[in-house]
Amino acid sequence: MEKEQLDLITKLFGNELRKYRKVERDVTQERFSEDTGLGPQHISDIEVGKKKLRIETLLRLRHAGVDINDIFDRIIEELKARDIDITLK
Repeated sequence: MEKEQLDLITKLFGNELRKYRKVERDVTQERFSEDTGLGPQHISDIEVGKKKLRIETLLRLRHAGVDINDIFDRIIEELKARDIDITLK
């Protein structure tokens, strides 16, 4: 996967996580931080696409109730809409 694609996916994930936190959970970054065990700045960095996700972070989000599969499904749909193919060839 190219760096530009990975950067885009990171930003898309952050956007989806922000939507989830604000719309579905209706909580602040501070409250979400308490729920996930991630620091508020870490949450902020993910939401703005500054921080690449580690497996540990994904597990913490999932443990806090975030539907990771749903977020990735939305990202895949957005990439398709932009005609971006991320499959390895």
